[in-house]
Amino acid sequence: MGNDFIEIESKKIPMSVIKSYEVTTEQVKRTYTEKKKRNWFVRIILLFVSPGSQNDPKEVVVSRIIPCDVLIIRTVQEDEYRFSKNEYVFDLGEKVRELDEYLKVKG
Repeated sequence: MGNDFIEIESKKIPMSVIKSYEVTTEQVKRTYTEKKKRNWFVRIILLFVSPGSQNDPKEVVVSRIIPCDVLIIRTVQEDEYRFSKNEYVFDLGEKVRELDEYLKVKG
């Protein structure tokens, strides 16, 4: 086995202490601001009512619940590390292959 650690961003976990892992999907609430243009009917009315007025899009705060993949790694010391695709940038498939390879050799 070439890697002694599994590394996700700045977090390093020694392979020798990994007991198991699990991939699950959780629902995460994401809030962001998006610009929304007024519909054409309102734009035309505003053009006639107040010509030359600004027709800038208005900003709207949007909240959505989205599914998010989570990698949970458990160690022999009963520690649990959770890596959410919402919070960390990593290739889930690659990390699962690394864990499978290590646990297959270990087992």
